[in-house]
Amino acid sequence: MESKPHLYCSKYAYLGEKMKFQFSRNELVAFSLIAAFLFLFFSPVVSGDGFGYYALLEAIGRDGTLNLENQQRFNEVSGKPYVVFNEATGKFVSHYAPGPALFSLPLYLFSMQLAAFPQFHIADEFFVVERGAPLVNQLAFILTALIFAIIALFFSFKIVKQYYGESALLALLLAFFGTPLLWYASADLSYSHAFEAGLMALLLYSILKKPDARLQGIFLGLLTITRYTSALFALPLIIFYLLKGRKKDAATLVGFFAPFAIFLMLYFQFQFGSPLSAGFHEKAVFDSFFPVHILEVLFDLNQGILLWTPLVIAGIVGLWFFSREKRLLLLSFVGLNFWVYSAWSGWHSGWSFGNRFVIILFPLIVLGIAALLSKKPRLKMPLVLLAVYTFIVFLLFAASTGVIPDPFNLLSLFSYWFVEGNLAQLLPLLLEKISIVRAISLF
Repeated sequence: MESKPHLYCSKYAYLGEKMKFQFSRNELVAFSLIAAFLFLFFSPVVSGDGFGYYALLEAIGRDGTLNLENQQRFNEVSGKPYVVFNEATGKFVSHYAPGPALFSLPLYLFSMQLAAFPQFHIADEFFVVERGAPLVNQLAFILTALIFAIIALFFSFKIVKQYYGESALLALLLAFFGTPLLWYASADLSYSHAFEAGLMALLLYSILKKPDARLQGIFLGLLTITRYTSALFALPLIIFYLLKGRKKDAATLVGFFAPFAIFLMLYFQFQFGSPLSAGFHEKAVFDSFFPVHILEVLFDLNQGILLWTPLVIAGIVGLWFFSREKRLLLLSFVGLNFWVYSAWSGWHSGWSFGNRFVIILFPLIVLGIAALLSKKPRLKMPLVLLAVYTFIVFLLFAASTGVIPDPFNLLSLFSYWFVEGNLAQLLPLLLEKISIVRAISLF
């Protein structure tokens, strides 16, 4: 007869198995390593395009309106026109997608309640002058983005582990430290890219692990209100179902995606005066139907993938070794993403740490790397070296921001550290970027 302790252990092991939250020691170590990195380089403030998303969040959450007239101060803080006047509607608007603001709304409303307590007013004068809003309110947006980044990591691992077992953990680590998500999940969370990576991981989960056309339509819709071009990902999924003779699934996907498309059209009409206008003022959205900027996307010194984060290409190549019927479907997502940002006249807006428009492909990159590790084990060391290279570039880039005129240019970056001989300053400058050090410096 079994003893009670054994029965209790069996009971909780069973519950753990049901909830799927069991992790091995190696997995806990790996996740702890990522968590430590996120903590060290975590930035709690809005920056760059984040001003556009945050302006919309503040207008909705604080002012209860879609007119961003009270948010014009973000233009002065950032030095860029994130809030503009739209003559067609007579309103102040931002062309940034509403998804990140809507996802962040619950935490933002909670932050407004916290603002009633003096303990949460942390260096308000500094943050209002530097970033346009109190820290407690900015954190609502930043922490929401961080949640989506964690979703991207967790579900990517969960999906890939199903197919490649032990290779999944190394693939996740390499993809995290070897792709632009490294920057946008830590030092620059106020963009939309962490949201996109998390939603893409959920979409991939609904395709590979728990196939469900309803969930696919919902996740595609959420991706589309986060980045408009993500609507294109519906096309290969619909074609996939039609080729398989699964017309009901194709119709279901469209049915669950349609409310999000209708919502966006109403939003465009209300904000910009046309159901087909997203508020952009560029003279041309696409230079050509063809990917005429593909060489810049791959080799440009400011964000060329092969120069900044070459592991991305390795992960994409690895998808070819994913021996399932959905291989071409997944590769079509990659192809569409590269086509859009190689044909678009604004391809260069991927400036920052590498090309940020590939971050949405993060779950696919994890899958591709795991496939390479499984099918081509001799490539393990080259893949590790690619990730190490990008991590080193990250450290150089992080230490250079605010120090050299053009840290976005890889040639300038390497020249400053290796040609001009400034490596002795690397550690002191990096320490200034550590979150806990910056927090202490405020007091």
